[in-house]
Amino acid sequence: MRAVASSRPPGGSDSSASMSSGLPARSQRVIGRAEAIEALIAQTLSCRFVTIIGPGGIGKTTLAVELGHRLAREFNDDVRYADLGSLKAPDLVLPTIAAALGYAVHSGDLLASLTSFVSDRRLMLIVDCCEHVIDEAADVTARLFLHAPNIHLIVTSREVLRAHGETVYSVEPLGLPAEKEDLTAGDVLRAPSVELLMQRAAARGYVGRVDDAHALAAAEICRRLDGNPLAIELAASRLITYGFKGLLDSLRGRAVLSWPGRRHEPRHRTLEATLDWSFRLLPDVERRVLARLSILTGPFTMHAAQALAVDTATDDWTVARAVEELTDKSLIAILSVDDSHMYRIPDITRFYAEMKLAESGERQEVLRRHARFCVDTLQRADREPRHVIEQISPSCGLHVGNVRAALEWCFSSVGDAELGTALAAFASRMLLDRSMLTECLRWCELAVAHIDDKKPLSIRALRLQEALALCRMYMMGNEDQVGETITRALDIAVSLGERDSELHLLAGYNLFLTRQGDYAGALVAAERFADLANGSQDPIEIAASEWMLGATHSLLGHQRLAFELLEMGIARAEAEGIGQTYYFGFDNKGRGAIGRVWTSWLCGLPEKAHRLAEQVLDASIAQNHPVSTCIAYLYTTMVVLWLRDLDWADNLVETLTEVANKHQMRPCRTGALALKGELLLAKGETEAGVALLKGVLEPLRTEQLMIIRLPAMRAYSEGLARIGDFDEAESTIADLVEHAETISPTYLLPELLRTQGNILLARRPGDTGQAERCYRKALKQAVTDGALGWELRAAISLARLSKETRCAADAAGILRRTLSKFTEGFETADLVEARQLLRSMPAEHRNGGLARRDGNRSGRRRDKPT
Repeated sequence: MRAVASSRPPGGSDSSASMSSGLPARSQRVIGRAEAIEALIAQTLSCRFVTIIGPGGIGKTTLAVELGHRLAREFNDDVRYADLGSLKAPDLVLPTIAAALGYAVHSGDLLASLTSFVSDRRLMLIVDCCEHVIDEAADVTARLFLHAPNIHLIVTSREVLRAHGETVYSVEPLGLPAEKEDLTAGDVLRAPSVELLMQRAAARGYVGRVDDAHALAAAEICRRLDGNPLAIELAASRLITYGFKGLLDSLRGRAVLSWPGRRHEPRHRTLEATLDWSFRLLPDVERRVLARLSILTGPFTMHAAQALAVDTATDDWTVARAVEELTDKSLIAILSVDDSHMYRIPDITRFYAEMKLAESGERQEVLRRHARFCVDTLQRADREPRHVIEQISPSCGLHVGNVRAALEWCFSSVGDAELGTALAAFASRMLLDRSMLTECLRWCELAVAHIDDKKPLSIRALRLQEALALCRMYMMGNEDQVGETITRALDIAVSLGERDSELHLLAGYNLFLTRQGDYAGALVAAERFADLANGSQDPIEIAASEWMLGATHSLLGHQRLAFELLEMGIARAEAEGIGQTYYFGFDNKGRGAIGRVWTSWLCGLPEKAHRLAEQVLDASIAQNHPVSTCIAYLYTTMVVLWLRDLDWADNLVETLTEVANKHQMRPCRTGALALKGELLLAKGETEAGVALLKGVLEPLRTEQLMIIRLPAMRAYSEGLARIGDFDEAESTIADLVEHAETISPTYLLPELLRTQGNILLARRPGDTGQAERCYRKALKQAVTDGALGWELRAAISLARLSKETRCAADAAGILRRTLSKFTEGFETADLVEARQLLRSMPAEHRNGGLARRDGNRSGRRRDKPT
């Protein structure tokens, strides 16, 4: 390839080329096209015949003109320009090109004479806007390429000429900002599309700038306009009127089609005019197909196109051919998704085509076909295993926007509610897999209202009840209505023999009862799940049952059994290659991992608990699944508070609050407030902590989030004692202990007993007998439960109480023996406190055991519970 040392940079002199050839003036600055220009220079010089294609407004003419100016010296200023855009008849193509080449028309074969005229000249010819006279343009340019070996041709068209010798260059949209939520002004301004937006807005009098607050809106404006320079330029003219947010909102409708643009260019006067130009050139079948496909949002498959566009006069093959032609004419884009080809109509084109569909009178029938296609696609996906998420791949041709649009139509006054009921039922999984809880709840409630209870039980009724239960639990709390919905759905699943649904619902029921604090009931649900899993011998189901049983036994206080079950489940998952396992909207493997964090700390492995907590949190972020993320943060933060890592806990509570607020997950938001209250108490901010806990206890009760309320109540009673409200503190903790001992067994009982001792001692410092009895009960319960973490705390409290009494030796011995059970975690807060306390006790109560343990710390074993 020949180097082009004489190519002129932007802004260089171009008067010679302009005067000699009629080449239009170049743009002052071409934004975001440096790579395209370099590629076109190379292709022009090496291939000689390049057609620049792309949709209207993408910048084909701008590139061609810039290319002409850059290469002017390469061709000794012999750069010619023929604009075919204003031609009304095809027979004017040849005379127009001849005139641009400086050839006076004579009689005879004009094309033969023209090729002879330029056969020995080295020049560059730009033929602009060929799509409406494409056959004639293809014929002339091909003949020139063949018979004039020194001519270099640049052609612009909205579709390929399919001419001999042609090389095609497709113009891409301007670069868009990255799709992420933490975009800054600097991030978006590096994208050519946003740079153009702000440059054109400034030219129209806008004096503002993009700041971080407007970065997302600026990025989304350019994204909605598909990076099309003309569309961005027209939108920029409205920025001074609407501002960023108002401009973004205005792009949701068709008003953008009529915004005025360049007065001197009829084809670019408005976006509607640009698209009118293309639409008029289409044959009837392509117009009809494009209009019908305007219903589709986002990427779609050929199968989807055929489902909407086929009719008695238009078969599958005809629709496929029309889609191919529409892609060639830059009205439909081709995408590569999951190693397959898909299609997408740019939003502006789609708005225009929707307008044409409305004018055709076919809109309602196409909307019905669209809804039916969505139902059929989702119903096929519903047969997949329930524990796998994201079964609705983009390559199936169903974008979530299509489902939303179809549901809107079905439940509208002109829609089909029965079809909508089926669609809501089978769409629920797609919406839930994407954590679109609010939207799922809305459609399922609408659909349930249209179900006739007298009709036989059906899969659609089951799916709706499942989705309602899940949405209500995560969004509204653990109200009795949620439990009733789950049990109703379970009954339907059993009646229909839907075993997968039964497993799905049992997992949900276990979690529901767990959150309500009914751990015994939760164990019954987990055992029922395990019976089904063992019956199938499916390793995924068995692993899920082990995680569920382990987590539930831990909450009941059976720490050794819980530890065993959870470790078995994780080992099985690793051996079988089992990944994320979703039942009832959350990752059960993640729940098993959270259970391991709990049991590790409770069984006396605080270092392991810390390490596993980090892994759980990292995995939850990587999943990008808000429900699972909130569950991970909510329950892992509780262990981080046990570890007394307050800075870490502070960060976790902040993130949990942010995610819960964003996805309207009220119970998780309430749980975050409770954890914040406990954190404030741990930091010594007693009054603020007590006030926050007092305010959150009632929401925890109404939402029946008892798994969080119980530790919050314990912390609240402790805080009340600190501020001197002993009556309420003593009454509160006594009620909690009595309930745990007589009604609802709980892992927290040893800590409740220890807290009761602390409160009694704070109220009556001189009467140590009651406090001592509480501490010893706590120790005994912790040993029974296998909860070494609680055992150490009770031993510390007892040793501190007995330090100066006749029981000091006994208390020191208990603390020393408890410490000796630990095999790791010696630098964690509780163990450091225990050693310091033991050292501070009278020498006669200590022996060499502690010193030996300190001396052997570097060789300690890890990860094995006592």
